[in-house]
Amino acid sequence: MSVGPHPHNPGQWIIDCRPGGYKGPRERIPFVGTRQEAVDLERVIMRRHIDAPDPTPRQLSAIFLEWLVYYRANRAEKTVGDAKLCWTVHLAEKFGKILPKHITRATIEQYKAGRIGEGVKHRTVNKELSYLSSMLKWAAANDYCEPMPFPISGFNRKLTAPPRPRPLTAEQISLVYSLIEPEYRLVFLLMADAGLRRSEAMQLQRSAVEFDHGILFVTGKGNKERIVPITTDRLMEELRDREGMTGYLTVNPGTKRPYLSIRKALLRAAEKAGLGKHLYHHLLRHSFGTVATIAGYDLSALQSIMGHSSPSTTGIYQHMAGDYLRNQGRKLNDMVKTERPHGQCSDTPQKHD
Repeated sequence: MSVGPHPHNPGQWIIDCRPGGYKGPRERIPFVGTRQEAVDLERVIMRRHIDAPDPTPRQLSAIFLEWLVYYRANRAEKTVGDAKLCWTVHLAEKFGKILPKHITRATIEQYKAGRIGEGVKHRTVNKELSYLSSMLKWAAANDYCEPMPFPISGFNRKLTAPPRPRPLTAEQISLVYSLIEPEYRLVFLLMADAGLRRSEAMQLQRSAVEFDHGILFVTGKGNKERIVPITTDRLMEELRDREGMTGYLTVNPGTKRPYLSIRKALLRAAEKAGLGKHLYHHLLRHSFGTVATIAGYDLSALQSIMGHSSPSTTGIYQHMAGDYLRNQGRKLNDMVKTERPHGQCSDTPQKHD
């Protein structure tokens, strides 16, 4: 099923498997040696079960259950939930009752065509197929089936590229901040004034705020911690209001847990503000990156603040800022006369007395 480092004995490994198959008891076998040796032993253990007479070859529905155990141990909870939903609601109907060897290119293309016919976006279909591909690669690596003779390909980038975001201006951010309900203001500012991702903003704890130095310790993708400056006075004031708290800084009064979404609050505020664009969580992060670029932030500093692994990801905000400045520059055109005086030639200097 999986091989991981021993939690208490450095240099040792734990082989987490079900030697009797996915319905059998789970075993955690300690192993001393290299990781590759542990992986090889795991395959030997599992092959004993695979090589045993099995009158019922494994359908994908059975493989999925074992893959999900592996996936849950190696992916974020939200990703696992999404994978389970995609399989249960969509993929299982088409692929659940067939064997891996019966999947053909035509099978994949039929699935793609069917989902598009239902009005599903190309990007969504690609995501579903990526889960299917991951499951089949895992199954082949663990000797549940032969490797697929062809790659499971989704739609090309031209069909799946998302439209370029239309970030808010600094003035629009301030307007929405003034209109959103007070209980959502801190989460809003953590995304709009500090560039945090949705989950980072909603799960920020009091222990992550260092008031003396004006910084936040944010744990982001890959469980990596980064330092984010408290960029504005209004963000500092919202944080100061919670200085005496412990645990999460913002809690849903109904669940006593952090919010999962403030989407409805954003839409209400956007409607009050008269914004002619759809307002969503990640657009606030895009808006921060764009406004920070216009304000003169160094690209490497902005990359560090936003937690991007590659400078090319941060570089998109230079293009977005350029679009914004060009649009702002055109406003001057609306304030001046665009027609030249009659009888005046642009290439002939005019004489003045």
